Amino acid sequence: MVPGITVSTVVSTALARGLAGGALLELGATLARFSMVLIVAAALEAVSGLVSSVFDIIKYAGAAYLVWLGFGYLTSRASLTIGAARAPVSPWRQVLSGFLVLWGNPKALLFFGAFLPQFVDPHYPAGPQVILLGLIEMGAAILSDGAYIAVAVTARGALSGGGTIWLNRVAGAILIGAAVWLALQQRA
Repeated sequence: MVPGITVSTVVSTALARGLAGGALLELGATLARFSMVLIVAAALEAVSGLVSSVFDIIKYAGAAYLVWLGFGYLTSRASLTIGAARAPVSPWRQVLSGFLVLWGNPKALLFFGAFLPQFVDPHYPAGPQVILLGLIEMGAAILSDGAYIAVAVTARGALSGGGTIWLNRVAGAILIGAAVWLALQQRA
């Protein structure tokens, strides 16, 4: 329940783009989670070795992406325009953004690789069990992130005018802070 990189991005997007933007970003994050679950289910040990060797590359690429998103919010001069025109972002790009944010955090894959196998019964095939456990985790993440989106959309509705420029700056600072946190993480 503690907000991480994905939650920070989902909340920032929901504040800036509303329910649809937050939901599309969450869809991308969910697709990324599912792809991670499939990887863990297919080759847990091989993937762990692979991720370990490219951990820093993934980590720094993810951090750079978050800095780019945060910088966009920090330099935004737009106020919150509920019901009015904003710079259009395609649904595909919003979904891709959610996917990249989650994949930019290598600890997400390490979480699946370390957490899910603990609940696998060795008397049965591991793949289907890991997929089922991953789907349960994904459901919990959707509920949790959905609550964050709902709070952000409610807060968005209460905001107007110049306060939103400061809100963009806070959102940008949160994303850049998350990028710094990610860049400083050590291998698990």
